[in-house]
Amino acid sequence: MLDKGDVLASGISGEQAFKELMLTYGASAFQIIAGLFGLILAKKKSLFTVILGLLLFIPQLIQFIHTDDNIPFIIVNIVFLIFPYYYLHSAYKNFKKD
Repeated sequence: MLDKGDVLASGISGEQAFKELMLTYGASAFQIIAGLFGLILAKKKSLFTVILGLLLFIPQLIQFIHTDDNIPFIIVNIVFLIFPYYYLHSAYKNFKKD
């Protein structure tokens, strides 16, 4: 867990650190909920899962585009981009299925 000194050393206030932590937890909860809806609606044609796939894929794509020239970060972002892409691709393929 972060100590007060860790937050101060990072140059952000405790309140800002708390907001970023809550945003991270919220994004993780959204990913879990989107996955659950994907499992629940896997056998049905659902535009909702395609929208969830877009909401998962676009932020990760933006993160990938803004990656600096650091090779390990690029590799990690490619790996992290695979999962939302696969979700979106599968949801779209399922939606277009006859």
